[in-house]
Order: sequence, then C-alpha cells, then structure tokens
Amino acid sequence: MNVPPTAIAPLMVIGANKVTQERRERQASAIKRLARVGDISLADVAPKGSAQISAQRGDHLPAAWQPDRCVCRKGASREGDCKNRAGDRFAGKLANEKFVANANPDVVAADRERLGDLEGQSASLKLALARISEAA
Repeated sequence: MNVPPTAIAPLMVIGANKVTQERRERQASAIKRLARVGDISLADVAPKGSAQISAQRGDHLPAAWQPDRCVCRKGASREGDCKNRAGDRFAGKLANEKFVANANPDVVAADRERLGDLEGQSASLKLALARISEAA
C-alpha cells in the first residue's frame, strides 16, 4: 500500500467477537508497538473507503487515514490475480479424477484446504478493491 515505515495509523477492528475484543484490550500495547498503529477501536461495519489490512480477520484502517489509492488498487489487483492463478492450479488438480484417485489422501485434503483458503483470500481482495473504488 506504499505506506512509509514511519507511519502510525489508527486501527479499526470490524465485527470482533467477545474473545477478540478481550484479546484486543489485553494486548493493546503490544499490538500498537508491533503493528505500528495508534488508536485501536471497534466497529460493526467498515468505514467507507477504509483499507483492509487483514484478509481473514477483517481489520481495517479508517477512511481518515488514506493511503495512495492508485497504489492500493494496483497491489490488490495484482495480488488477486496471483491468488486466482494459484486457485485455478489447485482446482485443476482436484478436478483431475486420476490425481484424486492416485494421490495420498493427505495431499488431496491439503490441496482442498489450500484451495478454500485461496478462495477466501480472493473474496477478501475483491471486497478491498470495491472499497478502494468506492472511496475514489
């Protein structure tokens, strides 16, 4: 996202459950120091134009802190293309009945899990791209 290493951004955690909220409170100082963020707040929905920084947990940077949208859009698009290509490779392997029949069941299970992870990450990137476009 072309964020300078010295930048300290606020962090907004979206849709955190009770366990996540407790962890955030307990570990706030470590999170701030290690993630280089300022204030940490909770919200139910992401602010318009926020930049997503975690594909699985749903943490967001609020709209008040705006990274370079053009750079964000290119990076998210490039990463999404990479995830889609990797997902296509795994989907192709798993669609091959001969591979599934002859491969070690642990390998097939791992490939299915990896494909599911890639699909989830791809969906998160699509959402991030939509938010970036919405803010532009």
